[in-house]
Amino acid sequence: MGLEDLGDLALHLIMSKLDAKEAAILSCVNKRLRVSASEERLWRKFCADDLDLLAPEDPDGNTVPSFKAAYQIWRKVFIMSPWLLIRRVKRCWNTIKSWMAANFPEAGGTLRKGASEAEIKEMEDTLGVKLPLPTKVLYRFCDGQDITSVFSSGSERGSSLGLIGGYSFYDHVVNVYLLPLSQVIAETKEFVRHLGFSNRSKYIVVAASSTYGEKLFFLNCSNAQLYVGTKNLSIDGEMIACVPSTLINSVHNFHGNQQQDAMLLWLEEHGRRLHSGIIGLRGEGDVRSINLFPESPPLCSTAATNGVQYPLLYPDGKEFVYESCTPLTSSSGSIEGAFTFVPGRLTEPKGMPFDVKVARFLLKVPDYVF
Repeated sequence: MGLEDLGDLALHLIMSKLDAKEAAILSCVNKRLRVSASEERLWRKFCADDLDLLAPEDPDGNTVPSFKAAYQIWRKVFIMSPWLLIRRVKRCWNTIKSWMAANFPEAGGTLRKGASEAEIKEMEDTLGVKLPLPTKVLYRFCDGQDITSVFSSGSERGSSLGLIGGYSFYDHVVNVYLLPLSQVIAETKEFVRHLGFSNRSKYIVVAASSTYGEKLFFLNCSNAQLYVGTKNLSIDGEMIACVPSTLINSVHNFHGNQQQDAMLLWLEEHGRRLHSGIIGLRGEGDVRSINLFPESPPLCSTAATNGVQYPLLYPDGKEFVYESCTPLTSSSGSIEGAFTFVPGRLTEPKGMPFDVKVARFLLKVPDYVF
């Protein structure tokens, strides 16, 4: 008995064990198998398994007539890219966009549709670089954020909507946007001019704070590492790698199945931190922003002298959180000491002061730098 002699249910069960390519090949055998291989429920499964598609949509989110048509369009659009990488990048963006939709739709609304192959090539030719393959696919799905009004005019309007997020302390306000390709070109040219880098440099600016000079992220298109500039960036071009270099792999190999560069790894980690709450939102209404340090000091009575704070702590009350910073001359350090507590108030003590020791804990540059 051949496949064409099987009942419809048995044939469907066999088809469901195949992948999309195998089903397409089998459809070429005869008319009966072609009809079976064209069933919508079969292609619904392929779209769900391969692309996490729950509705028949093209890469721009437009509805198409069927799941089979959707799968064919995706294959055609990304014909030059490894399929496993396409699936991975789509999941990466799905993770970020789902969090945005649920928690920060204002920022999600700034995400642009994907760039075309022609637009990517224009950027590469203009800057004389070749994007690592995972970064190229990332831009095919999303061409950064719509931030023209912020960067071209120096305006602070909308400056809290950066996808990368940021922080504020003392007089520093940092909120970082993922740049669209047109802005990558403009910011990279400025970077080369102001910092004296060679025009043949393989560094491109891929993310920047809307407050100029505060924070810049650079992608090295040769080694596929992502870097963030330090406070010495304008002095000697100092940067810190954002991702463990040992994880970067096969970034210019179109035929492998393990491609991952620092941009993809970093955005995947960013998505995980958003969903886990390690990175969260700060503020309310129109002034919300993604904050890399989500803890926010609660409203409690405090006194301060020369920058030192003396909070009032109450039984069963909220914890007091104090944010501070200091420059380190090395990549590691430590903190230890003690907190002095006074029963009652400093001005009205109800007992003798006592110290609570703080055990030594290490400070070091983490594997992923944000």
